[in-house]
Order: sequence, then C-alpha cells, then structure tokens
Amino acid sequence: MKILECVLYLFYPLLLGWLYYLGAGNLPGNVFLICYYAAPVLLFLGWFWAGRRYARVFRNPVLAILSGNSLGILSLLLYLWQEYLTADKIGWLQKAAQYFTASLTPLTVQIVVPFSPVVDDVVQVSNTALQCVGLVLVALSFAGGYFYQKNKQAQSA
Repeated sequence: MKILECVLYLFYPLLLGWLYYLGAGNLPGNVFLICYYAAPVLLFLGWFWAGRRYARVFRNPVLAILSGNSLGILSLLLYLWQEYLTADKIGWLQKAAQYFTASLTPLTVQIVVPFSPVVDDVVQVSNTALQCVGLVLVALSFAGGYFYQKNKQAQSA
C-alpha cells in the first residue's frame, strides 16, 4: 500500500504544471498573478513532503530520489527527444513533457536569463535550459525532504 501511495505522489508535479498551464491560458491577469507566485511554493512544499513520505518507504536514497523524480526524468527525456531528435514534432506530447517543471517557470526564468544571450535587444531564453534547471530544483526539493525525514528518524532512534 505504501508503494501505491508513492506512485500517486509522482503525479503531483504533473498535475500542478497542467493546472499552471491551464491557468496561464484561461485566468484573468490578476488572478493568474497569484498562481504565478504560488505555484513554485506549492511545488516545493508538496515535493519536499513527498520526499519525506518516500523516506519512510525507501531505505536507499539514490533509489528513492530516482524513483520519486522518475516522471520528471522521463519528461525531460521525452522533451529532448521531441525537441532535438525527431523531425516530426508532436505538439501535445512536447507540451505535456513540460508539465513536470512548468509551475517553476517564474523561478527558472530568473535563474536562466542572466546566462542567456541577447539578440537584437531580446533575451533568448532556452526552453531546454528551463527544463533542466527546473528538474534539478524539483529533485533538490525532494532530496531535501527525504534527508530531512531520515535525519529526523535517526535522531528519534
């Protein structure tokens, strides 16, 4: 039953990213502004909590972090395949591959922009860089929750 619980947690970033994209296209500007700033916080808190839950099931930290972020890794690989390795791009698939880190866009843009080239006074931000930075941030949040829980368990023992 605990494994099933962990499998269900895998979909949290995807669901949050899908809601973020949905809100970006359909909510009025002032309402979406709240989502814009709340989404990264919700993702980090939720994923930190998921990392804590995984610590109760998985003893091996590498296995826990890889399995917890497996959909994120799969999403990144799917995005890279669609972006660079195939001539026939599938729009919905490429969009869906970005859901895992979509809610971190406000933060990842702030990290990537200083390293991005400027062409004709326009900053050229690489979407691939946004995806990679987002996955690293999500994995760090998850790992933080995992090690926090393991440390808490060790102190109580």
